This record gives sequence, C-alpha cells and structure tokens, in this order.
Amino acid sequence: MLGIIRVLTTEDEEVLLEHGKRMWETDQIHTVTRCIQDQPNGIYDSKTETVAIPKIISLAQELIREEGVDAVTISCAADPALKELSRMADFYVMGAGACGAKSAIQAGKKVAVMGITENIPQNIEEELGEYFHSYYHSQDLRKTTELFSGSAKNELLAIANRAIQSGADVLLFACTGFSTIRLKEFLSKEIHIPIIDLVEAQATVYKQFKKEGKG
Repeated sequence: MLGIIRVLTTEDEEVLLEHGKRMWETDQIHTVTRCIQDQPNGIYDSKTETVAIPKIISLAQELIREEGVDAVTISCAADPALKELSRMADFYVMGAGACGAKSAIQAGKKVAVMGITENIPQNIEEELGEYFHSYYHSQDLRKTTELFSGSAKNELLAIANRAIQSGADVLLFACTGFSTIRLKEFLSKEIHIPIIDLVEAQATVYKQFKKEGKG
C-alpha cells in the first residue's frame, strides 16, 4: 500500500483523498493519505516549502509504520523533503515531480511544463535535462486553492495551447492540484499531445516498484 503525503492542509475529505482516489481509478492502487498541518494554502514559494520540510519528514516516518504501507510518496511537484528522506530513510520514497518528469521523458522530446509558481520547480528541470522545452504559469493562479475558481480551467487551457504553439510535444503538469481539479480530463478534449498528470505518474512509478518486487 502506498502512503500519500499531501502538502495542502485540509479537513475536506473529498479534497484530501482525491489523489488516492485517482490512483485507484487508473491503476487500482491501495493508498492511505495524510496531510501536513497548518498550511491551508499548500506550498507555493520557498518560505512555505522550508516550513513544510520537517513536517513532511515526520509524517513520512509515521506513515511508513502504518500496517501495509511499503512506500511513501510526497504528492507535490517540488518534491519537498525528498532528498532529505532519500538520504536518511530506510524505506522507498517518491516525489510527484520526479515521477512526472520520468514519465514525460518517455512520452516525447520537447517537454513543456505548466505550474503555478513563478519559476519551474528546480527538481523537475534537473530531471528533464535536455528534454526541457519551456515553462508556463498564470499570474492569477498562484495558490492551490485558487485552482477551484470558475475560470481556472479555461485559463489553463489557454496556457496549454501557447505551449503547443511554441513547439512542445509533451505537456507536464508541475502542480498536483491540477489532478484535484481533473485538469487532464478537461484539457484532453482540446489537446492532442501527451499530458502527464503528476498523480498518475506517481501511480506508474509505484507499480514499477511493486513489479520489481521491492515492496
């Protein structure tokens, strides 16, 4: 079973469990989800990431002790605390950003990344290497909670179209909140290049982990 760490603090069960629900729908993966505390707007800049890292480390250590959990994933594009946990933990830990980048590389050669931060998450750019094509974001959608506005999906569709027009052959999300609002499903009606959803990418990597007999 995969332990999911959400970096958005929420008491809304539907929002909290959305990533696990999606992984079950796409790959029949059993999950358990927990969220860090006191960050209702999630991680959206260096300050909020710094504050979140010790919370994520502590929560990961708690999750792995739960019955049936054999791996933990940090369901955030920036992969906060992934390097720290990879060095100190004796269990398998994944990050949404790294998983997404690996999936994107397998889907094309010119990867356009779309997120909510001013700059592309460094971990994603490093993972993509020469496959990185361009980065796009909206000035009006800077926090995960803002993705629930009525105009968010259409605004993101316009950005995705700009990415395609610039020559990209793969679109990689750099925000797990895009999964929560089912953005891939919305964009796929209009866009016909591969779209890499970070939640689905985490499920893919976890399946490979299980297939290799590590879990």
